[in-house]
Amino acid sequence: MNKYIGAFACMLLLAACGSQDATKENGPLRVEGETIIVEGNSPILKQIVVEKTQLEEFSSEFRTVGTVRPVSGKYAEITPPFAGRVSKSFVQLGQRVGVGAPVFELSSSEFYEATKAYFAAQSANELARRNHNRQKELVANGVGAQRELEQAQSEADIASQEFEQAKAILQIFNIDLATLQMGNSLKVVSPISGEIVKYNITIGNYIKEDSEPLAVVADLSQVWVAALVKEKYFGSIKQGDRVEVFTSADPEKIIWGTIYHIGKILDEETRSLEVIVQCDNTDSELKLGMFCEAHFLSAPTKAIILPSTAIMQEEESDYLFLEVEKGKYIRRKVETESVSPESVRILSGLSEGEQVVTKGGIYLNI
Repeated sequence: MNKYIGAFACMLLLAACGSQDATKENGPLRVEGETIIVEGNSPILKQIVVEKTQLEEFSSEFRTVGTVRPVSGKYAEITPPFAGRVSKSFVQLGQRVGVGAPVFELSSSEFYEATKAYFAAQSANELARRNHNRQKELVANGVGAQRELEQAQSEADIASQEFEQAKAILQIFNIDLATLQMGNSLKVVSPISGEIVKYNITIGNYIKEDSEPLAVVADLSQVWVAALVKEKYFGSIKQGDRVEVFTSADPEKIIWGTIYHIGKILDEETRSLEVIVQCDNTDSELKLGMFCEAHFLSAPTKAIILPSTAIMQEEESDYLFLEVEKGKYIRRKVETESVSPESVRILSGLSEGEQVVTKGGIYLNI
């Protein structure tokens, strides 16, 4: 008899445990499966505010700092290719120059030697070419040896290669070979069109080939603003988006730019990407090296925007509560993006037309 009573008691205990697994109670709240139920007479219901989600026009925006840089290919530091003495200047600070315009003239023994090597290679190439042609004629007329023709061919090939190398050395420095003469000074020219923005030329100075630039030419009609964008904003920007740029010199004036390039390498220390914004600078308001503020504005799109009070956090996840019916709620994980101190954009996990608890969700945490 006692063993039957014991078995019956165990059955009652198991049933009680199963009931607790199915339903958990916490004061005026109870959980059935994934549903949180609030009793109809509970004061918690008065604290809960529910809103129906809807899509609305949204433009993501944020602010960060940037530094003004020259556009790639529009900035050139002019340095002497050889050691020598500055014998003449063709420019002055603020002057505009074109591609190939002379900047300064340099008297250089190294340049003299390079010129000498060029003319020697040119003469040797012509001589080897004439000798090769002569040997071809002799063989064609049956009075020449094939071995001598092959040797002449080899010598002509070598002389041609040495001449091309000597020519390439001078062409690196934009030297007009058609007007080159022995004893000429080297005219250092500008590789780009632009304005002389830095000038450090002194007539008579002896300059080494590794010296600081004697002049800087830059085209600053357009400039780049290199801005650091935090990781959380990566999804809200794309190439071509418009950006407002502000400077301390005139904080109220907007200088418009567009996103030219979004970096591919994340800075591990700052968790930021470098984003290049290209700006019109015909008024010269943006100076190289200047710090400025960049206000990013994405193109308008449809999005669900909720008050920040709707979002709960658990470890590294965000979630909110949906109202299934009055007094019944379920938890839903979502991905969010902060758009202001008071509101967030829902990136995933929520659809239009769902009933969301926007205030009082804290009372539903069990």
